[in-house]
Amino acid sequence: MFSFFKKKSTSYTAQIEPGGIEVKVQSGKNLLTAALEAGINWPYKCRVGSCGTCKCKILEGKISPEIDFGYVLDFNELNDGYALACQTALKTDIKVKVKLKDK
Repeated sequence: MFSFFKKKSTSYTAQIEPGGIEVKVQSGKNLLTAALEAGINWPYKCRVGSCGTCKCKILEGKISPEIDFGYVLDFNELNDGYALACQTALKTDIKVKVKLKDK
């Protein structure tokens, strides 16, 4: 059988800075869930996009917001590339900056 369409990736990689930690993000999972499952000490409270605790800066790559980040992040944060990890699906491999919690 011929395949005329490129098969979509079932996972992408998120490189977390500082530290260069890499996390696989499976299709259907958000960035926060994948990071927590990988043992990353990512800051969060609500996991539904209402508190802003899980915010991170997208340095490279493309994401798909699952909600309008404008309800939680201010204008400057949005213009600087910030996103809510709990409501972020990956469209490509990404590099992201976040201040991780102390263990």
